[in-house]
Amino acid sequence: MAYVHQVSFTIQPDRMRELRMGASLERVLGYLRTLLPNESGHIESRAFFTVDTPEIIHVVFQSTWQDWTDLLAHRDSRLVEDKVLVEFAPDISAEDLVVHDYGEVP
Repeated sequence: MAYVHQVSFTIQPDRMRELRMGASLERVLGYLRTLLPNESGHIESRAFFTVDTPEIIHVVFQSTWQDWTDLLAHRDSRLVEDKVLVEFAPDISAEDLVVHDYGEVP
């Protein structure tokens, strides 16, 4: 059974300043695609942003893990959260991040 670690946040257009959503997402995902495959149990990583609500932008980063132990080790490393905060600062803070873990339905 696979497990998913998801980190998300919402940016209001007036908080975006000069942030280019596509370029920032590409940088974060490129970083994760370089580091995460070295972690035990990593399956894949993906990033998304909403395209249907111009009044807000919701950004989601998700990584998939082979088992619960692998997901816990990744979650404790805070790689995703730290990279997101660096890339999107000062537009978001740690309090803006929403983190969820999911188990696959067999």
